[in-house]
Amino acid sequence: MILLVMKMSERFISEIDSLYNFIVKFVDDVINSVTSCFTRYFDFEGRSSRAEFWHWQLFRILLFLSLTFLETILFSGLNFTFNLFLLIPEISVSIRRLHDINKSGLWYLLTFTIVGIIPLIYFYSLKGDEIENNYKY
Repeated sequence: MILLVMKMSERFISEIDSLYNFIVKFVDDVINSVTSCFTRYFDFEGRSSRAEFWHWQLFRILLFLSLTFLETILFSGLNFTFNLFLLIPEISVSIRRLHDINKSGLWYLLTFTIVGIIPLIYFYSLKGDEIENNYKY
């Protein structure tokens, strides 16, 4: 009985350690992606991976939710200010993501149509080209 409990506790500790390592790696990846997007603020050339793009989107959503909560407590205008500040990196990471799947950055203009967001989400979810593509990136 004691051996069974010890085995179960070892497995539990192993699972907790594995989960902890996964969370630490995920948070580290998100931080690196957000840092990359801010470092490449005005870089509309090159590529951005799926992970970098979606980590950036996760950051923007969490920031939006946090600021919406703060606006209810403090004052309004926080979301507008931060969204204005994040507009250029949002556009640049989106264009680089399109380059990664061998699409022109002009496809980003579909954002301004209601229906155009659907193919863009599909494009952003595609695996990037592993070889040099038409855009020499």
